[in-house]
Amino acid sequence: MALAIGCSDDEPYEYGDFRFDMVTFTGYDAERAVFSLLQRDDSEITLRTASRCSLDVNQGQRMLLNYIPAGAVTNGVQEISARGYTEAVTDSLRYTSRPDSVVMDSVRLKSIWRTGDYLNLSTEVKFTEGKRQLYLVMDKDTWHSDTVRAYLAHNMLGEQAYFWRKCYLSFYIGAVWKLQSCKVLRVYLNDVIYPKVEYYDFAK
Repeated sequence: MALAIGCSDDEPYEYGDFRFDMVTFTGYDAERAVFSLLQRDDSEITLRTASRCSLDVNQGQRMLLNYIPAGAVTNGVQEISARGYTEAVTDSLRYTSRPDSVVMDSVRLKSIWRTGDYLNLSTEVKFTEGKRQLYLVMDKDTWHSDTVRAYLAHNMLGEQAYFWRKCYLSFYIGAVWKLQSCKVLRVYLNDVIYPKVEYYDFAK
């Protein structure tokens, strides 16, 4: 669910060059919301709202942030005008010794990308009225191999499925990505848009 951000701002609303980035909410600086942004080249910058801002999320939450940059980056800090956000399913890479038992209910993959030690996905999943399991799990036998195999575990637990809805995911993969032995992270998922694409490789 996309949420607006409650920020005090005396400036009139202006349309500009919006950005959507997956970020980590890191807390507040003088009541201004602060986020960590890992860019595609793995460099990190700090995003900070230009005015007082309040978010109903916990520190460390990953989210897709909608914002407008305000000025240039100075000493690694970018002032922004934040407009809204969508919380991402946030978890760390798990592991299993039985990858053949991982339930992989279908998703509609929109995009998958890595930034720093995070694997991010923009997907759609079918809405249910109950709980579900949704996480990234690694084949334990490949932990120290040059190609680590991971699976998008998605289990709707037998609940009645209805319409498709947006779902963003961001998994911390540092436990394997930082290993010298890891050369490729191979991610398997059950995608109904491109069913012939069995997996996606992320190489160092």
